[in-house]
Amino acid sequence: MFLKNISITAYKSHGYAEFTLAEGLNFITGNNGVGKTNLLDAIYCLLNGRSYFQPNDSLCIKQNEAYYTLKGSLESEENSNKLMVSFVPGQRKAISINDEKVTKLAQYFGKFPCVVIAPDDVEIINGESELRRKFFDYLLSLTHPGYLQNLVNYNKYLDIRNKQLKLFLEHDSFDADLLNVYNEKLATYGNEVYKVRKAATPEFELVFNKTYQLIAGTTEQPVFEYLSGLNQGNFELGFTQNLQKDRYTGRTNFGIHRDDWNFTLNTLPLKKTGSQGQIKSFLISLKLAMYHYICSKRSIKPLLLLDDIFEKIDTHRMNHLLEIIKGEDFGQVVITDTSKKRIQDYLGKNTEYEILEL
Repeated sequence: MFLKNISITAYKSHGYAEFTLAEGLNFITGNNGVGKTNLLDAIYCLLNGRSYFQPNDSLCIKQNEAYYTLKGSLESEENSNKLMVSFVPGQRKAISINDEKVTKLAQYFGKFPCVVIAPDDVEIINGESELRRKFFDYLLSLTHPGYLQNLVNYNKYLDIRNKQLKLFLEHDSFDADLLNVYNEKLATYGNEVYKVRKAATPEFELVFNKTYQLIAGTTEQPVFEYLSGLNQGNFELGFTQNLQKDRYTGRTNFGIHRDDWNFTLNTLPLKKTGSQGQIKSFLISLKLAMYHYICSKRSIKPLLLLDDIFEKIDTHRMNHLLEIIKGEDFGQVVITDTSKKRIQDYLGKNTEYEILEL
């Protein structure tokens, strides 16, 4: 699977532009501020129906423009797909495949998987638990049918339950029967999400460990630990134990929305004790393991998008990473970098690649 071309209308800093991409390695080069990351994000948005960096679609529209539109041709061994994503504020986002409208974003999301490595992704390790859930939810939505819909349903009833708890708090009232209706819904969908997370974590960890040893080149022992209240109990027990806290805080304090993953290296918490080099190697390994895990589950090579990654790692890691992604295990790769010369000096004349200068 590879994106043959993309046309951009009023997306972020780009007015109108057309780009043709090679099937293998592609480099987007240029000075800071010329729109390299925005082009990379346009590729992601075209294939996923939403921006990787900006959740608010209105802020993805170029200043003083009324809408954005992205179009492109995606080629595979089986077929060719003409894709379109367009957004006008106040209207439903328009998405189509071969001119056939996609009615729900969830139907489009994950059909054309991408893996992104960007500098701020380090917060998956250093940041709050929400970012680790987001990472695993994206991965499992791509690899496990039904996961995304169960997660969407869970979040819908979680929002309803939280709003009801706030009303109870504001009006000094309580209705146990009404709350139990939401509890049952949350348990139904939450248990399905939990089962997938619980089973997939050790599977993904095996893929990650192989990737980490390759990237880091050390004998360090990374370990994942899936942390969930459901590891020690069930929804009924959790809701009962947290009922008074829920009523006092006006929000749901038990459930899969509070799950987390603990990353350790040589039994020590990476977030607190890892060096910058270890954390960078861990992050790159996480994303490449995501790539390989998707390949194994979907029998498809995702697009690999690397944003400004070489500015954040040392020369040794850069050379090692390039050697890996040049291999047959990877399909189309798009990389942004400020230095055209750096790319040319490293790759030389024996590697096929395309450079897009902005």
